[in-house]
Amino acid sequence: MSYDKIPAPDINPESKPFWDAAAEGKFLLRRCPACGEAHFWPRTICPLCHKADTEWEESPGEGTIYTWTVMRKSPRGPFALAYLELDEGPRVYVQFRPEDNDDLAIGKRAKIMFHPVQDDKPMMFAKLI
Repeated sequence: MSYDKIPAPDINPESKPFWDAAAEGKFLLRRCPACGEAHFWPRTICPLCHKADTEWEESPGEGTIYTWTVMRKSPRGPFALAYLELDEGPRVYVQFRPEDNDDLAIGKRAKIMFHPVQDDKPMMFAKLI
């Protein structure tokens, strides 16, 4: 697979700290001080209790595959998409590296990683561990 054919993510003021950390290889979540729950996609308002002022937290980005599928009809070739249930609780929608496609299974351990795509911007992927 050619990573340079993958479009760069849209970055807005709310997600900019996430993508800045991603450029350094760090995975960030948001945690709500009111309810104590971590969530993903990072946003200021907690999607669980609706309180404002969630806080950034670095995460190892490790978890188990909750479900997955392989998209076979694509101009850039087959690729696998999955929900990764992080150890902190949230489920993250990710694309797996092509070299992992044949070994995916529900319950297998995986880790978030970043790879440069168009415009050298980081994009989130996952790899088996």
